[in-house]
Amino acid sequence: MIGYSGYTIFKARGPSSLAMVLAYAHYVLNITWAPVFFGLKRLRAGHVINVLLLLSLSVIIPLFYAISPLAAGLLLPYWAWLAFATKLSSAVCALNPTGREGGYNNAMLQSRLYQLQQEAGARVGL
Repeated sequence: MIGYSGYTIFKARGPSSLAMVLAYAHYVLNITWAPVFFGLKRLRAGHVINVLLLLSLSVIIPLFYAISPLAAGLLLPYWAWLAFATKLSSAVCALNPTGREGGYNNAMLQSRLYQLQQEAGARVGL
């Protein structure tokens, strides 16, 4: 639905219209979320990205609507998902308080403990 929505606007206004440029920026921001949240375990930075995704989509939908109400409507389920994901990431941040030294959080601690366990197991031949 997201792809068809973008395709509709792309065909109607071209690749350099404001609506498409904002959609590209939104997509790039979307791609950064998983590596930040899961890979780097920077939960608060991931939450900020979620908020920015929700805000940028809230700007994109009316721009798409002015060009194609159908294209805008196809983005509404995605907007609902982003709203849910943003609320969820807020809860994850609340459950993983950040320490004062370098933003270290419980998710990072658990990941490091797992790595140490794997290294210890490899050293003793497990």
